[in-house]
Amino acid sequence: MAIDKEIKKKVTEGWLNSFPQLSAYAQNKLYKVVGSCIIGIELIKLPHSEEYRPHFVIYALWKSDVKKCLDAPFLMKQLYNRKGLQFTIPYEKHTTYFNDAIECFRKQIPVPLKDDVTLKSLFEFVDSLFGDMLVKSNSAEQAKLFELKFYTALYTGDQSQVLNVLNQIKQTSKNWNMQMFEVWYGEFDTWLQGLQEKVNRRDEFVKQIEANKQDKKISQLKSAELTT
Repeated sequence: MAIDKEIKKKVTEGWLNSFPQLSAYAQNKLYKVVGSCIIGIELIKLPHSEEYRPHFVIYALWKSDVKKCLDAPFLMKQLYNRKGLQFTIPYEKHTTYFNDAIECFRKQIPVPLKDDVTLKSLFEFVDSLFGDMLVKSNSAEQAKLFELKFYTALYTGDQSQVLNVLNQIKQTSKNWNMQMFEVWYGEFDTWLQGLQEKVNRRDEFVKQIEANKQDKKISQLKSAELTT
């Protein structure tokens, strides 16, 4: 049975009321622009079910066009309930679970949605994800997290953090499964060199982000800055 549109609308309104700094990009996608990223919450309906799961998402705004930026989240983190299980909310019982979901979200996602986001708070959150079993065993997932750290540091212009991330990559990659890495990223040396070359072309990088922010729908989102 299809979920009533009014119920879905009320669910979206509930999340927006709790996070008024987000805007509805689509009914189940609540976003804001933060510097070089779009961050927010997606309420993903489970297939063949009348339930949804809230996820925290980060999209990159540095890709070559808006479609590529929004093709897939650069990072997606699901919520867990007090029992350590994925937080699944029946649409019809949304109000029963909602306050719990908000509390779990605020505890599990320390990135502030209200104001500007510091590079430090973003890095602390990203670093905490390296402890996830699926990330620990997957060099490509680790590379993705390092890319997020690298590009956000590059955007802020914090040269010491940019170099710090590059050094972290060089150290950590000694233990990577390069076969797995190359499936997603190609040859490691070429990938790393590509990052290093971006440092010298920061102006182009920032220009691309600003161009993507001019997109009609993205420009209507509320925005904050990524700061050092």
